[in-house]
Amino acid sequence: MKTLYSKFVWMTLLIMFGSGTIGFIIVNTFYHQNLKEKNDAKNVLVAESIVQFIESSNETSLEPLLKTIGDTGYQIFIISENGEEKHFGGDFRVNSISPSIVEDVLNGETYHGMREFPKETFITGYFSNELTNTVGVPFTYENKKYALFQRPNIKFLFNEIHLLLGGLAVAMIVISVIAMLIVAKRMIDPLTKLTIATNKIATEDFLVPIPVYQRDEIGQLADSFRNMAKQLEASDRYKKEFISRVSHDFQTPLLNIQGYATLLENEELNKIEQLKYTTVIQKEAKRLSIVMKQLLLLTSFDQANTRTKKELFLVNDQVMQVVQKFRWLLDEKNISIKLQLKKVEILGDREMLEYVWENLISNAIKYNNSPGEIHVELTETSEYVLITIQDTGIGNKNSDYAQWTERFYREDAARSTQIEGSGLGLAIVKEVIQSHHGVLTFESVEPHGTKVNVQLNKM
Repeated sequence: MKTLYSKFVWMTLLIMFGSGTIGFIIVNTFYHQNLKEKNDAKNVLVAESIVQFIESSNETSLEPLLKTIGDTGYQIFIISENGEEKHFGGDFRVNSISPSIVEDVLNGETYHGMREFPKETFITGYFSNELTNTVGVPFTYENKKYALFQRPNIKFLFNEIHLLLGGLAVAMIVISVIAMLIVAKRMIDPLTKLTIATNKIATEDFLVPIPVYQRDEIGQLADSFRNMAKQLEASDRYKKEFISRVSHDFQTPLLNIQGYATLLENEELNKIEQLKYTTVIQKEAKRLSIVMKQLLLLTSFDQANTRTKKELFLVNDQVMQVVQKFRWLLDEKNISIKLQLKKVEILGDREMLEYVWENLISNAIKYNNSPGEIHVELTETSEYVLITIQDTGIGNKNSDYAQWTERFYREDAARSTQIEGSGLGLAIVKEVIQSHHGVLTFESVEPHGTKVNVQLNKM
């Protein structure tokens, strides 16, 4: 089976190699046929200007003049009729030239080394830093004949190199883009079909057909999409049935009933304490039915806007009452709790918000260390109320807190067997707070622990 990856790799390599080769041949041919002679003629004029300047100069030494010219971007080699050689502006990579050429220049001929430089298919002569790839002109200084050979220093390239590289780049890009557009069009068509199917699946149309059948990665991806659609359809049906039947949130009131029932076994309790514990047990039993209603409410959030039964009440009293429910569990786990609750009245659904505090404080206890601490603070501004619950528990500064409120999410599968829960609690909390137009956020606390912030509008 040919993989999509191998197809792209081989096609890209072939296209880039082919376009690069063709482009380089075109540019190289253009240089040899059009630019090479012009470049030679231009450099002859430069060399003639240099010797005219030397012959008209009143300097007593050639070296300062030629050093200055060499520093402006030219490589210069001069040789006298006596065989004295000097270099200016940098050395040549190949520093040899035929004595006959030198003799011809000393006798007054012009040397066209750039024009006559051998044509080689994949070597552009412009870059060859050889003494034979120069132009040569004669001059006389202090009654002594010299031959001057010069070429531009490769570090000071001019318009020709820009044209060469620009032409090469344009040729490669144009050829590559045209070829890749043709290839990509054929390969993208099935991906377009998969994208359309994905968008339909996102709208819960899990029975959408996916007409892609290929023997490569795209075909495997299409098969995976078909399997995923079936699993999503089954999962969606299962989740809604599960929310309607089961929730770990039964555990909190049941544990409270069990804890206070254990306390009632103490024969030394007076009637007032017995009545107090019995009242809590009765209240928690009622809370079991309320939790089930809230699970059904969570399902209703998916289908339509749910109206909350809002009333004015003191939220600080409600938080205090929730803390009292967990007093036995706090003592059992050796966790101290510090409360800073300002007296604040808000407009909200009493039962739904009570569930919020129960869930958040329950989590702060379950995921805390023993011994540990919990800080609960309630503050207000002119517009909103802020309730923060901070623990000294196991926390995770690398957590993706957005996942915490996803339904069925458990951060650590290994701990799921140790800490009970279905992963629905914070999802319900999020829905309740959003129904009150509030904001729920989480923060990591150094060195360990988690801080939960609940912001609610006062009215």
